[in-house]
Amino acid sequence: MSRTRAIFSALTAIIVALVIVTQLHKQPAVASGGVCNPTRANLPICPSTAPSESASFLDPTAKIINPTNISLGEKVYVAPFAELNATIAPISIAEDSNVQDQVKITASGTGVEIGPRVIMAHMTTIKGAAKIGTQGSTGPFSDPITNTHFNNDIPETFLSFNCEINGATIESNTVVNFLSRVGPGVTLPAGKVVLPGKNVTTNFQASSGSLGKVANLTEADVRLMEAIIEVNEAFAKGYTELARADLSNVQGINYAPVTSFNPGGLPQIGGSVTRKPNFRNRIIGNVILQDSLATLNKKIGNRISLRADEGQPFNIGEIAGMANDVVFHALETTSLTLGNKIGYGPRVLVHGGRQVVNGVANGPETRIDNFVGLGPNSVVFRSIIGSRSAVGQKSAVFNSTVAPRTAIGSKTIYADNGNMISSVEW
Repeated sequence: MSRTRAIFSALTAIIVALVIVTQLHKQPAVASGGVCNPTRANLPICPSTAPSESASFLDPTAKIINPTNISLGEKVYVAPFAELNATIAPISIAEDSNVQDQVKITASGTGVEIGPRVIMAHMTTIKGAAKIGTQGSTGPFSDPITNTHFNNDIPETFLSFNCEINGATIESNTVVNFLSRVGPGVTLPAGKVVLPGKNVTTNFQASSGSLGKVANLTEADVRLMEAIIEVNEAFAKGYTELARADLSNVQGINYAPVTSFNPGGLPQIGGSVTRKPNFRNRIIGNVILQDSLATLNKKIGNRISLRADEGQPFNIGEIAGMANDVVFHALETTSLTLGNKIGYGPRVLVHGGRQVVNGVANGPETRIDNFVGLGPNSVVFRSIIGSRSAVGQKSAVFNSTVAPRTAIGSKTIYADNGNMISSVEW
């Protein structure tokens, strides 16, 4: 069990790779930076008159329910097909936080309160009465990798791919890993990392590493969070500038914003550079699709987000089929290569990144070969999947090279080239 925790401490150290409320005055970071309600007049730029350096940006596909009960601080980025539902309780999101593709926040009870510098990675679910990154220690924390102590005076919080926060308190300086869950009434204390696939249902599980559910935060985790936040602040600014130039620039098949890490540009579909603002899905930047637009329209579902606005290019072969709510993204300076006849189930996430070899992210980039099936809610990150393989429902392949004709079952965490295989507990 100690080896399991040690491996995942190392893995999480390099993973990437997210309202008007009655107690808003308790969040000085939001109050000092200003608050915006994402009403019709403040979409997609919030507030509509803010300078691009401080504006928040909400992708036009994001679903905003009861916006007068939602508040955003400055430089918040809300990605395609995210959903903020404040029908029965308020949602507040402080400055420098980001809400990635397919994130769903449904507030109830006293509402959802999200502090500054919170990363809500692709497909995160937050529901109930939850507090995230609004409190917590700044250290000192004990780094299990370097055997040193450190502080983090500018706290961050990272909710990773496809995790769930249900009525819990997640303090700052924490990570909730991919496909993991923190349940009602639980407080995850500062300095803790929930391991992939774990279901944390008690405060003891959230604080004690002896139970195998959590590990200690590392300085590498902090550096990673800082880098992610910087990228998403650039998205808020870059998409704001695109929208101000022409509102149709941030719709459908379209440009990526020009940033320090991305040259911008348009997708290529069926051999032709394509811009189609009225397309129902978001295809952004240097995405190269072999299928023609007419063929693609028949093969893929709805609420799909293929975002080459950070890493690029994405080279995508002929698609076998793509269900609703699929997301492609990549870390900066990395790409995606996806073969022919891949079947993408609903809510599949494929994320680019280099494999980590001997503690350094200089290995091969994410690639999926021909005739592979990806099950619903599966995650592929920093990995190669060999041809004619299958990844089961609600499973993750991380930092691995999977041989051809391999079947990975449902609710499985397959990491570090099979040196770590565990179950998703919920």
